[in-house]
Amino acid sequence: MSEALRMARATANHRWFLLIGGIVGALVVVLPLPLGLGIVGGAIVAGASAFAPGLMASLLILSVPVQDVVRFPVGAFGVTATQLALAATTIALPVVVLAGSKRFRFPLVAQLLLVYLLVQLVSLAVAPNVLYGIATIYRWLAALVAFLAVIHFYDSRRAVVLLATALAAVALAEIGFGAIQSALGIAPPSFLVSSGIYRAYGTFGQPNPYAGYLEMVGLWLLPIVFWVGYAGYVHLERYLKKRWSGFCATSRLRRRLLVYGLLFVWLALGAAASFAGILLSFSRGAWVGTLAGLLVLFAFAPRTIRSTGLALFGLAGLVLVGGGWQQVPEPIRERAQQLITQARPFDVRDVQLTGENWAVVERMVHWQAAWGMFLDHPLTGVGAGNFSVVFPEYSPHPLFRISRGHAHNYYLHVLAELGLPGFVVYLALLGSGVALMIGALRRRRNGLDRAIVLGALAATTAVAVHNLVENLHELHLSVHLFAMWGLVWLVSEGWKRHVSG
Repeated sequence: MSEALRMARATANHRWFLLIGGIVGALVVVLPLPLGLGIVGGAIVAGASAFAPGLMASLLILSVPVQDVVRFPVGAFGVTATQLALAATTIALPVVVLAGSKRFRFPLVAQLLLVYLLVQLVSLAVAPNVLYGIATIYRWLAALVAFLAVIHFYDSRRAVVLLATALAAVALAEIGFGAIQSALGIAPPSFLVSSGIYRAYGTFGQPNPYAGYLEMVGLWLLPIVFWVGYAGYVHLERYLKKRWSGFCATSRLRRRLLVYGLLFVWLALGAAASFAGILLSFSRGAWVGTLAGLLVLFAFAPRTIRSTGLALFGLAGLVLVGGGWQQVPEPIRERAQQLITQARPFDVRDVQLTGENWAVVERMVHWQAAWGMFLDHPLTGVGAGNFSVVFPEYSPHPLFRISRGHAHNYYLHVLAELGLPGFVVYLALLGSGVALMIGALRRRRNGLDRAIVLGALAATTAVAVHNLVENLHELHLSVHLFAMWGLVWLVSEGWKRHVSG
């Protein structure tokens, strides 16, 4: 690149910085003081991220579990950590692209996300409450920003390892908080499982999204744990061969062994904490989703790990059949048995409501209400975010007139709110992500790359299965999910720096 071209590009970048600075300054003058200061802080972080790619995207990803815990007062309202990180990321994205001379990329996943947003936007034409629809669109827009931020901000595998280290810390904090809630009964009475044991919900307010988040974290971390362990083993073999060559000659290998050892222990603790949190949530949907994710891990894992996993599954099955099932703690055994006894569909109008079947009847009421909405509005749905608004009109049971916020099945939820077009686009979006992951697994041979992709595939499988009884696209969980997809896209591209010119 010629010197004249570099100078021209630098001049153009300076002009963009001046323009953005002018806009930020104008907003500070016009908006209330707390919000203006927040914008300045976001702009500073955005500018810093131009020189430290990955910082802003990591802050956005890590803000998800503390979104309802860390709030910044703005007048009579509060801005969550995720909202602030999202605003700063949105500002940072054009800054980083321009300052780094990167090509703006908009792959198929982003294109389908945009189409899904447009379907939601069009559905507002029939929505009784437009504000609820805007709130839903905002959450999906945050997922799109997270995906684009990752594919433009992250530029190395080292950044992914740092993210994994931070997520392990988050998982440990969540299990610590959840264990205290479960043991001390710091929970609503409806979370009581048995005498003295409550469902953990962490910083998410509800057990199901808490477990859903830990599904994505734990299943993504697990393959990276195996990769770190294998890399440490390889370095140990090298050290054992060279240790007689002298202390100084092996200093680099010893440092790497120490790093791999500490990293292995830390990430393993994070993954174990995630699965322990899923257990303490007593979320049956999360248990089934996690099992599905683990099966995917074993299906795509190297032959040695796959054989070991199958052997362990077989041994566990023999132990359970041979009487070990009776040794499982009673609360866990009862919740697992309910997966079988309460899984079949039924008409709620034919059931006598009792305290024991209240939860399953309530879920079936939501399913049947969602199906009724779809049958009445097969092409348009009732409008994005408006399931709860029209729920009283479609509830088939007189005792359930207030919605729990979603249909307890995201696929039915999409059919109810967006009709068949939204359902088709959502399935296409899900399919594009899975196809991206499988393609990356086939093409890439780097160990860490495969671990990143395999973890994302397992986590996506868990979310897809868990969504049969839940909506894991609430509470900005989609930010985390599509950030993982962004990492997979980077792997599929071979971590190329997308430079214009």
